[in-house]
Parts: sequence; structure tokens; C-alpha cells
Amino acid sequence: METQKILDIAHVSFLDIIRASIVQLGAAATKGMLIRNAMATAEKIPEVSFDTLDEFVASIDIAGNPVTQVEGKAVHYGKGLFGLPSCPFAPSIGDYKSVYGGLPEDYHKITEDYNKQGPVTGALKVGHGAGVSPFCAVHQPLRGALKDRIRIGGNPISILQLGCKSGSGEKGLAQQWIDETDFTAAEVEKVLDDNMCCYAIKVEA
Repeated sequence: METQKILDIAHVSFLDIIRASIVQLGAAATKGMLIRNAMATAEKIPEVSFDTLDEFVASIDIAGNPVTQVEGKAVHYGKGLFGLPSCPFAPSIGDYKSVYGGLPEDYHKITEDYNKQGPVTGALKVGHGAGVSPFCAVHQPLRGALKDRIRIGGNPISILQLGCKSGSGEKGLAQQWIDETDFTAAEVEKVLDDNMCCYAIKVEA
């Protein structure tokens, strides 16, 4: 007899709670809830310091920084440009689809609302075109909020979400955040050819 996949019921339940929230509260309220929860989680992560950006990059291999700890190992393309090969929500999506056959139709409403300009996503430098699924409203703000838990060379940092790629291969770019870096949209798209997420880390003076 063929061994069947073991489902993580927590994954399935979490995604269905999002679906129910959209129905009961609406997409905007659900998006706000997801972002607030992500930010609250980031506040619980211990602060860390690195002498240089190179030291931060070296810590990726041992999951020695908060960003790697919450999303997995990213690839550094130089000068603070990073690509994340795998979406941390991919297993959750897979488990949900195996039960329900697909994602809820209303999920796109969260993505659309998340990409609108707003004070919270603006402060975190996420969204604004870089959202390709409702899970971006959890993952990107969590990573963005971790900027307050990391110092490099004694200085604060910014984490800018430059682009993301959906499971179907659709790319979403945040031109506003790209313009705040030394990178181009073409460079971001190239990173997304081999990754699901692209972001930049800037050390503030």
C-alpha cells in the first residue's frame, strides 16, 4: 500500500481561519489582522547585532539571525540584495489544496488590499505591488518588522520588499521600494527567476 502524505492540520486550520475572516470581517480587516499579528510576533524576537553586512550574511548558514529563523535561508546576490528560494507558506498551501482542491476564491481580495498604499505597509516598506498572495501580508510585514531587532555596525537597518513571485510564476514588483535602492527592476526580476521573494537590506547611517 502506498504511503499517504501526513497533513499538518494546523496549516489547514490557519488557512481556513483566514477564509472565514474574509467572509465575516472583509478583506481589509483580515489584512490588518494578519499584519498586526506578524508585527507582534516580530517584537518577541530577541535583538541581535552584527559588525558588518558580511557578518550578517555569514550568519544565514547557521540560522543565526532573526530573518533566517522565520523564513529559511536566503541567497545573497551582493550589496544587500537577497533572494528567498522557497516561500515559507508553501507547505501550508499544499496541505490546504490537498484537502479542499484549491485556495478560496476570496483570497485575492486580501492581496489586492495589501498592495494598496498605506501608512503601515509604507513604514514597513512592504506591499505596494510586491504582494502576490494573501500570505505576503504575513510574511513580508514579519520580515519588515524585524528591522527593529537587528543592528549592523551599531546602526539600524531597513528591509525593503522589492518583489515576489506567486506559485504560478506571476511576478509582482514594488517600484517605490526599488527606487530607494541602487538596484533596478530588471535586477529584481532576474533574482525572481530563481527565487520566490526578493528584498534588500540597507544599513542606515
